[in-house]
Amino acid sequence: MAAVLVPLIFWLLPSRHPFSEPIPLSPAASYEAGQGDSLRDLNVEQPLTATAKPRRAIVSHVVQAGETLSEIAERYDIDVDTILGANPETNELIHPGDSLIIMPQKGVMHTVNQGETLWDIAHGYGVDLSAITAANHKQDSLLRTGERLWIPGGKPRRSLAARSRYGRFIWPTYGEMTSLFGWRWGRLHSGIDIANHIGTIVMAAQSGRVSFAGWLGGYGRTIIIEHGQGFSTVYGHLSDYEINKGDYVAAGQPIAYMGNSGLSTGPHLHFEIRRNEEALDPLSLLP
Repeated sequence: MAAVLVPLIFWLLPSRHPFSEPIPLSPAASYEAGQGDSLRDLNVEQPLTATAKPRRAIVSHVVQAGETLSEIAERYDIDVDTILGANPETNELIHPGDSLIIMPQKGVMHTVNQGETLWDIAHGYGVDLSAITAANHKQDSLLRTGERLWIPGGKPRRSLAARSRYGRFIWPTYGEMTSLFGWRWGRLHSGIDIANHIGTIVMAAQSGRVSFAGWLGGYGRTIIIEHGQGFSTVYGHLSDYEINKGDYVAAGQPIAYMGNSGLSTGPHLHFEIRRNEEALDPLSLLP
């Protein structure tokens, strides 16, 4: 009987095979924001391992000879746009000794424009408002013009603007679409209406030259931009604008503020896209 029990006991005992022991991980060089020295004084020397816990700290990386932005982005499991967004003074040409702020996840840095709200920003980048408040430790919804916010998961607006150079338009503002393109009671509503509060930023939907900036009957304060190949865009019911006739504007550039001027039932932007003076459905050309 004892001869049977001995091998059974050994079979039940836990294995002490060396591969059964946990393998210690070397810590990644990291820096908790707000602690210790300035971010710019740190040098990140060790790459993150695939088995490390998700990084929640901001780190600083000093560029080494031969490194590229793509290699650095891959090392920290982010993308190049995220690095450029966190380091607006940096272009894609980096040099040994440059210090880069590395955010803990993909995203973009946003500078608050006059009149913008957290809801505007969240809607514009297509991210949850709660994600922005959490990432920036916001206890309330108050924003200051010029304040910088980290937008986790956001994509740089320059990427959207770049599309317009290939015939694409970008959304000119943020808000709720309250009226679509189409016929109403025997009349053509020649654009779309996007409602928000007075002062909401209005941006150029594509690069071009301003052909009109002033009062235009029922449209109220209006801007018209010519984009070439017969295309133009119209921005109506504005409260104020920042550009003048003859100015050249870039896609995504703030040009005006939403208002209630002219024949309007409430604060909103009336937005049109025309080709050879014929109104087109903006939704067929917007991303």
